[in-house]
Amino acid sequence: IVVTSYVRDSIDRQVVHPSSHSVSERRFSGTPLCGFETVTQEAVLKCMKKMSPKTCVLDPIPTSLLFECSDQVVPLLTTIVNQSLATGIFPSCMKSAVVKPLLKKPSLDPNVLKHFRPVSNLPFVSKLIEKLVLDQLFRHLDHNNLWHTFQSAYRPKHSTETALLRVLNDLLTASDSGSISILTLLDLSAAFDTIDHSILLTRLDSTFGIRDLALSFFRSYLQDRTQVVTVNGIKSSPSLLTCGVPQGSVLGPILFILYTQPL
Repeated sequence: IVVTSYVRDSIDRQVVHPSSHSVSERRFSGTPLCGFETVTQEAVLKCMKKMSPKTCVLDPIPTSLLFECSDQVVPLLTTIVNQSLATGIFPSCMKSAVVKPLLKKPSLDPNVLKHFRPVSNLPFVSKLIEKLVLDQLFRHLDHNNLWHTFQSAYRPKHSTETALLRVLNDLLTASDSGSISILTLLDLSAAFDTIDHSILLTRLDSTFGIRDLALSFFRSYLQDRTQVVTVNGIKSSPSLLTCGVPQGSVLGPILFILYTQPL
């Protein structure tokens, strides 16, 4: 029986301890990311132009107006971003989210709650800071070759299409050689909501070499986040998030795949 190679290779690299059922992780041995570089006004403006001008109800002004006045506000935005990067503190006023449940597929029954996805709407400046941090995080992961070989989502030039091409190629190769193939699929329910912050921060340090001010930034980003849920114009009271990453954020997906990489 031939198991698709990306599953087989992953299994071969894992060392499972029967007593704890934990998986051994690769210790970081490259150049650590101890802090983030300050950004220029040109970099902030370039990043803004790549972002969608959607407005969140938490934004003090419409994002479209922010874009129209970009020449006047970019210097201020650059100062805000650089203060956050230099201190390792994510602004507390940008840790709030408005959750709007969205139906996963139009064909699903809207009366079944599990058919909805809780997407977080975040302030525009919050996502701007996240995007600029993400660019530097990507460079760190690329420079130290920290991507898993078969990671095919939330990664530049890797997507569901490249994943499917790999699977299809393995199946056709196995078929040509007269072998039998088995494909195992795992679906994690509410995956983004189940991330343990302490485990994630430990893994960022030990496995990915994110330390000092850079690690403080991610700790600040994760802690003391709140959210409210709005349905049909009715808003809930704020709730403190003790685990998970916002679904709809910029950093959330990459933090999720770093968290689950030992799997």
